[in-house]
Amino acid sequence: MSLTSGNLLISTGILHSGVGLLIPELRDPLLRIATERTTQIADVNDRYGRECSIWFQVAGIMMISQGYLLRNYCQATRKKVPQWFGWYLTGMGTVGVIVMPASGFWLILGQGMFILYQGDDTNDKKSK
Repeated sequence: MSLTSGNLLISTGILHSGVGLLIPELRDPLLRIATERTTQIADVNDRYGRECSIWFQVAGIMMISQGYLLRNYCQATRKKVPQWFGWYLTGMGTVGVIVMPASGFWLILGQGMFILYQGDDTNDKKSK
């Protein structure tokens, strides 16, 4: 797998979902959902845990999907990742790092800066 923004985002999503399956506070509510087939239960704390674990997995799946979309866009158009997407990830990563410094938001911040470092969204190879 080459070092592209799309592949980095796919890897981050896989890592995110994997961590969610390894951490007991996120894994155990998923197992209860699988057994009971619902998140809607009377115990508010357990419901909150179940909903958080679902959203944690959804975030990982969305990162994977966004990475595939980004990779396919770049391959189909022969363009670099648009700068606005780099600013989006950098902004989201910065806010996340401030609010949750001991988290994976550092990966998002780094990926945003990686996109910005690559330059504008025109492909120099296309003009040659």
